Amino acid sequence: MRIGLYLDLAVGISPDGSACWQGGPAIARAARIGCPPDPFSTQGQDWGLVPFSPVGLAVERLEPFKAVLRANMRHAGALRIDHAMGLQRLYWIPDGNTAVDGAYVAYPFRELLEGVAAESWISQTIVIGEDLGTVPPGFTDTMVRAGLLSYQVFYFSNEDGVWRAPHAYRREAMVCASTHDLPTLRGWWICNDVNWRVKSARATETEAVIQRQDRKRDRKRLLDALMGAQALKPDPSYIEASEMPDDVIVAVHRFLAATPCRLLAVQLDDALGTVEQANLPGPSTSTPIGGARSPFPSRI
Repeated sequence: MRIGLYLDLAVGISPDGSACWQGGPAIARAARIGCPPDPFSTQGQDWGLVPFSPVGLAVERLEPFKAVLRANMRHAGALRIDHAMGLQRLYWIPDGNTAVDGAYVAYPFRELLEGVAAESWISQTIVIGEDLGTVPPGFTDTMVRAGLLSYQVFYFSNEDGVWRAPHAYRREAMVCASTHDLPTLRGWWICNDVNWRVKSARATETEAVIQRQDRKRDRKRLLDALMGAQALKPDPSYIEASEMPDDVIVAVHRFLAATPCRLLAVQLDDALGTVEQANLPGPSTSTPIGGARSPFPSRI
């Protein structure tokens, strides 16, 4: 393990944990973190986590935030900052309100970024910022200039119906096929995520029919991209396969290995050919899988 453990830094603080009890003015106990309503969650989302207070952090010279970084970096060779846009802004929901009633709160982006870079240098820990989807203008470029790696996900490289070629990926990044919040490769191929949206009442059957048609089209585009990059030998039988063939799973990772990204992460679920994803975004009471955390707020 040349790098060591790859750990994850959560976007917020558990309200029933000691960090919240002892946090002082740096902890905004009367708020929760979430996201506003969007096409994937019309009522918004409340993740049940407590945010840092930007005012309290300024009073304490960012020390509580740096202490969290040090505690995680002590055992990590690489650290992923969940919802890295939280270094610049977070969606707060006041106690007693729903996600519809929240608002964005600004954070001292430059100072927090400098703190991450400094702690990373001291501990010699690689830092990856989860910057998926549409982010504030200039956010990723600023993050990368500070020495953090971007987070490039294969699923989100389908632009205007064309999969981005390997050479077009950002070099200062970690690349992966999927994440714990997204369908596994095999699950994506058979529309397992679409089926779960119907089961959890997050989509109607009519909407699901359209989504399955779109997925069939995307499967062909995926195969075209893999064959075009010479990661997969041409074979017309792949498109009719009821399950994603092993050759295609390997080809996806061969494709990603050809990118200039500094790191490539392989999800164990994909290596084992698992169909179910680790976490299904949506209300935790409507599905037996995972929690309420969604990757889609990163696009707001």
